[in-house]
Amino acid sequence: MNPSTDHAVELRDVSFSYGPSRVLRGVNLEVGYGEAVAIMGRSGSGKTTLLKIIAGLLRPEKGYVKVLGHNLQSGGLNSVRGRIAYIPQTLGLIEGESALYNVLLARASRKPLMFITGLWGRDDVEDAIEALRLVGLNGVDRRRVETLSGGERQRVAIARAIFQGAVLLLADEPVSNLDLDTAEAIVNLMVGLKSRGLSIISIMHDRELALKYFDRVYILDGGVLRGEN
Repeated sequence: MNPSTDHAVELRDVSFSYGPSRVLRGVNLEVGYGEAVAIMGRSGSGKTTLLKIIAGLLRPEKGYVKVLGHNLQSGGLNSVRGRIAYIPQTLGLIEGESALYNVLLARASRKPLMFITGLWGRDDVEDAIEALRLVGLNGVDRRRVETLSGGERQRVAIARAIFQGAVLLLADEPVSNLDLDTAEAIVNLMVGLKSRGLSIISIMHDRELALKYFDRVYILDGGVLRGEN
C-alpha cells in the first residue's frame, strides 16, 4: 500500500437495505491515511450500518468497499481484520474483568493459548499497561471496568485499539453519554491518535465537537452522504 495514492477507506455507490427499507443509497466516501472523519445524522439514518459495512460486519447489497488497500467483497477482510478496531456504542468491554484484561483481549485471536490460559507474556502485559498509560489511565489496570466512570471506560476501549496495533479506528457515538468536558477530552484523545498513524471514522452527535476536531464532517440523510464542511 502506498498512502500517497491509496485511501484507508474507499466506498463507491454503496447501498444497503433491511428488507424493503432502503437505508443507504449509493454512498461514496474516501478517507485518507491519518485522517479523521465524523459522520452525523438523525437516529435511524443508517450511520451504524455504514460503520459496520466499513468494518466488514455487514455486506452491502451493491457497491464497492475497499479498506486498507483490500476489497472486502473479494475476500480481503481476513487481510485487514486485525488492523481494524471497531468500538460499538456498548464499547464491548467485559464486565467483571479488569481494564488490563479488556485491553489484552485485542490480541486474543493472535495469541489464543495465552487467552485461554490467562498466562499472558510479560511483553504483552507491559504493552497493555503502556496503552492504558497513553490514554491517561495510570494505575487502573487491575480495576474492574464496571467500577470505572463512563469516560474511563471509553479510554479503556481506545487503549485496546492502541494495543491491538490498529490502523483504522471506527467508533460508534463514543461520547454520546458523557458530559461535555469529558466528551471533549475523549474526542481530543481519539483524534490525537492520528499522530500514531491511525485513520479515524467516528459517528458523532455533537456538531460543534465534530467541526472542531475532525478533518471532515459528513451528514447521512435519506441514505445519502453529503459533506458538512
